[in-house]
Amino acid sequence: MISPPELVGGPPRPPRTRIGEWLGEGRARPWLGALGGAVAASALWAGGLYALDRDGGPDQRGYRLAWRSCEKVPLTSLRERLGERDTTTDSEDLFEDPALNRLECRMSMRPPVRRSGEYEIQQRYQVTFHVEQHRRTDPGPEIEALLKSGRRGWGGFETEKLTPVKGLGDRAYFVNNYRSGPQLELVVQDGGVLLTLQLFGDTEVNGDGPPGTEPPDDSAPDLSGTAGRVEAAMREAMAVLKR
Repeated sequence: MISPPELVGGPPRPPRTRIGEWLGEGRARPWLGALGGAVAASALWAGGLYALDRDGGPDQRGYRLAWRSCEKVPLTSLRERLGERDTTTDSEDLFEDPALNRLECRMSMRPPVRRSGEYEIQQRYQVTFHVEQHRRTDPGPEIEALLKSGRRGWGGFETEKLTPVKGLGDRAYFVNNYRSGPQLELVVQDGGVLLTLQLFGDTEVNGDGPPGTEPPDDSAPDLSGTAGRVEAAMREAMAVLKR
């Protein structure tokens, strides 16, 4: 059976639970406190669904997705650690629909080339930033199950562990999965908006060492100590997309 918040078109059904249960997680509008008893209930349903956005979907929290939104994402904390942006490989994709807007940004950073013996080592780091703006249905109740299943609109890797992050959106998790190679992934649900920041690293090694030798062990990308920087980059991106 379809529950009242999922109805599209037509008047909403009368509530079967308390108003506070419909609002969820204490997100009542300030003006509701001024209404009393039956007046509050009738005014609430006459005006539409309280915790939803103007078009009847979940609260969008002020996010605005448009072409060239990716250029606004500065990645300050990551650039300080991993190198400056390499905009020659950046890309952006935007999908817009009355039910769902989706933005994907691919951004790269490159530290300076360094030498180790006979080898030249170029490390590269890529940030993939996804934003899904759910305009009809609330993704909140499903997000943890989706992350555990790995069956999302991107990635598709089996999840090994979810680590909650406090104070970031409504829910936030670092996701550890079975993807090979150095990577970090942070997923945030903020109202009807899902945001994912994925950080990957790889290395290009050029040069010929003595016969039988291998590239140095320290040539692999190093993402140690970057979790806090990924979180800071996410907070920065969330703020930028609300301007």
